[in-house]
Amino acid sequence: MNNKKGQGLSVNAIILIVLGIVVLVLLVLGFTIGWSRILPFISTDNADTIATACSIACSTNSQFDFCSVERELKAGDNDLKDVTCNYLAEKRPEFGTDSCSTVSCDNVVIVDVVAQELLQNQCTGNENKIIQALIGDTLVSLDCSSS
Repeated sequence: MNNKKGQGLSVNAIILIVLGIVVLVLLVLGFTIGWSRILPFISTDNADTIATACSIACSTNSQFDFCSVERELKAGDNDLKDVTCNYLAEKRPEFGTDSCSTVSCDNVVIVDVVAQELLQNQCTGNENKIIQALIGDTLVSLDCSSS
């Protein structure tokens, strides 16, 4: 009775089972709560993608896409939220967004202010226009429609 040998799992099999469970858990978490939360170091720069999208908006004469669509730019240490192609072309050309001569963003005025409270003061003389300013890392827009 003491000489009975049972079949056991090898160390390699146990390691493979544990690795399989870890990979399965990562896949489930990645697809349910999002990959950017699970692996934030994977996020890549998207400046080229935004520059291409802005170029397409310009070549198709899409005023809305070039002047109004808000985008999130990630480039190294620069994370800019709600920026438009127009803003990037005018104020931040280092990200590769070129100005567009075929699309007119006449209803948008870009100003340099540091606080959202100061943005309201810029409506004087800019009635029926949209005032934009980069405050922190977010492009803030204010509609100055006359009442």
